[in-house]
Amino acid sequence: MWEGPVAETLEHVSLPEAVGKALRRRILNNELRAETRLVEANLAAEFGVSRGTIRDAMRSLQAEGLIAIVPRRYSVVTRMSHSDAEDVCFARYVLEDGSVQAGFGPGRKELARALRVAMQHMSAAAVTDDMQALVEGDTLFHELLIDVSGRRRLKDLWGMLNSQMGAVMREEIERQGIDLSEAVHRHRPILEAVEEGDLDRLRAELRSHYLIGFPQHEAR
Repeated sequence: MWEGPVAETLEHVSLPEAVGKALRRRILNNELRAETRLVEANLAAEFGVSRGTIRDAMRSLQAEGLIAIVPRRYSVVTRMSHSDAEDVCFARYVLEDGSVQAGFGPGRKELARALRVAMQHMSAAAVTDDMQALVEGDTLFHELLIDVSGRRRLKDLWGMLNSQMGAVMREEIERQGIDLSEAVHRHRPILEAVEEGDLDRLRAELRSHYLIGFPQHEAR
């Protein structure tokens, strides 16, 4: 039985989730590059699991925009298209802007501290060039903003986009030619706006953060 990262997580998640997590990390960290073929039988042998487990993991990765499945043949690592990344970023921006537009509420200082901690997690991920950990830190950072409104259904809608953020960030970092430290740095203006208590600036920084590089939305 394989004794890598999957074996370490089996106590907490299902086998397909554990296999998917291991493969997701490899894809996001470019250990498995775009156009790499993933053969079901080979992966089942490597991880010491059934081919059905591999198929379940692959379906999850396909839903996240990380692979494409060729039925009865193999799967291939993909990169999300620019237009799909644009749509996900625009939807996330609209929801987060909607969450903060009524104001910070009484917990602004606590929010600023929590955002800073999330940025520290992202910075640590950038130092070790760990894209998966960076995505997790990014999710934590933006989840704090979506929680400002306290609206459960708003957060539910936002959460539906999270599974694709790894693919979005991988595509955008490669397309723009930036490194992970720059991706972290682009969160700083948002943190500063919260620290200053400047709601107008926060909303402007959120728009810039999500829509920069997407002229169709910048022009609106």
